[in-house]
Amino acid sequence: MPNNLDRGEAGATPPETTRDAIIEAARGRFLRFGPRKTTMDEVAKAAGVSRTTLYAHFRNMEDLYGSLLDQDAERFIREAAEAVETEPSTGRKIRRIIEITRSTYARNQVLRMAFTGDEEMSLTGVASVYSRDQEARIIALLRQVVEEGIREGSLREVDPERVAYLMFHLGTLLVEREVSDVADFDFDEILGVMDDVFAQGIRNPRE
Repeated sequence: MPNNLDRGEAGATPPETTRDAIIEAARGRFLRFGPRKTTMDEVAKAAGVSRTTLYAHFRNMEDLYGSLLDQDAERFIREAAEAVETEPSTGRKIRRIIEITRSTYARNQVLRMAFTGDEEMSLTGVASVYSRDQEARIIALLRQVVEEGIREGSLREVDPERVAYLMFHLGTLLVEREVSDVADFDFDEILGVMDDVFAQGIRNPRE
């Protein structure tokens, strides 16, 4: 029987398929020991599957770890994209992307350890690929928001790519310090300052 202590993080979606069950079993092991100190045999045992079944889904530990990051990243991107679709204003869209980033990394320790480059609790080579992909996708989403703001006239004519790049890296710094418990200011307070600075800097004066 699977070991419930090796299951995923609080609030994780119950697995629907054998592949999902393996990923959630791996998540539990990664949280306790990290992927470097986890073996494929231990994951198979925790998931209650045979080695043959495990290797039918994942080639090796790097493949399994990367698949977990990809799965969680897709959920994160989907939530951020939905917020962009539903929030009414450019400022709210940008703020929600940062808030969702913060909440995602606060509750998802495996993603957080990959995001912060924890050498003990992540496979840094795999994690860096994930991080670069996440950066590109979030910057693209922020660029889309800025471009929409320019088209509707709420933002002045700025370079969407560079503004999105700046927003991403400033927001990332704030999130990283917050989830690592080294923040110098309350997150909501400093995010409000960031909102004000960007709003005044790129807002169309006519609006």
